[in-house]
Amino acid sequence: MAHRVFQSWNGCDGEIGLEISAQSACPISGTYDGVVVYNRDRYGFPMRTVISKATGLVYTDPRPADDAIDDFYRNGYRRFYKSAAVPKWKHTARNARIAGQRMDVIQSLTTKGSTVLDVGTGSGELLYVGRRAGLEMQGIEADQAYAQFGRRSYGVKIINQSLQRARLPEAHFDVVTIYHVLEHLADPTAALKKLATALKPGGHLVIEVPNVDSLDAQFRQKWHPGHLFHFNCATLSALANVCGFEVVTVYTCDRLSVVWAILRKPEVAVDRRWPYLIEGNFDHTWQILQSQARQSWMTNFKHKFMRNSKKLQRNLHEWISAMSEPSHRKLVDKVSRRKAA
Repeated sequence: MAHRVFQSWNGCDGEIGLEISAQSACPISGTYDGVVVYNRDRYGFPMRTVISKATGLVYTDPRPADDAIDDFYRNGYRRFYKSAAVPKWKHTARNARIAGQRMDVIQSLTTKGSTVLDVGTGSGELLYVGRRAGLEMQGIEADQAYAQFGRRSYGVKIINQSLQRARLPEAHFDVVTIYHVLEHLADPTAALKKLATALKPGGHLVIEVPNVDSLDAQFRQKWHPGHLFHFNCATLSALANVCGFEVVTVYTCDRLSVVWAILRKPEVAVDRRWPYLIEGNFDHTWQILQSQARQSWMTNFKHKFMRNSKKLQRNLHEWISAMSEPSHRKLVDKVSRRKAA
């Protein structure tokens, strides 16, 4: 299903390592010079991924039409990715655990009564946990079934629209969070600028995205058809600068699997210094990707085995957590409060 939505490439100029003029510009530099990274998605369907020679940003080229993307995330993505129209019990347990972790960062940036917007809120567990902590929470979720589930299960406020179509008040929110959403958007520059408009001066934007430099993901598994952009610390910082944000912090983890960033909407315009932020990033990223593409089957097997083992342990823990609870709300209370304790 997903490959039909995201298949917009005609198959030409797909040789790996070929220098091309991309059909879509790099959103950081506005330039088109790129190199073909790969020509398949993780499921083996044709999809061209390129790396910008100017910035080292990796992205899908060409990108599908905006309307096709909006329709997919409104009606099909959660079913495609989670194999369910509404969250399974294990997903609720997982979402509650992650919500508890994310609240640590959110509460460090807020006080009681602060306004928080969560973009791509899913079934709303973070909104519920945040409201319980005394914050004024609101979410945006494109998927109809998940938005309805969150409203019904937790009584939270969810705008059932894509970020592109949602109408947001200006200078209203103290904090905006966008976890594992930015890489799915056709125009991340427009998205960040829209969120900047919705933030109060001095407000913060919290971002989490997959890291293209990740040591955990096998090379061929990196190219999720819905991930239109693949960031690292340098390119996320540069994009933030282009969009007028001040970078408070940007960091990754031991295995480089994700990038986190805390950005601030400044009182006055920031200096445009993105060329400095991505200096040398093309060579850095291209070398990492080439090295990973050449990894032996034994190395890939070892990484896959370790990752699947951790996934099995996590799933078992989530099922055990979910077994004794009669409602999703009580499950979220139990898991998130256990984390807080």
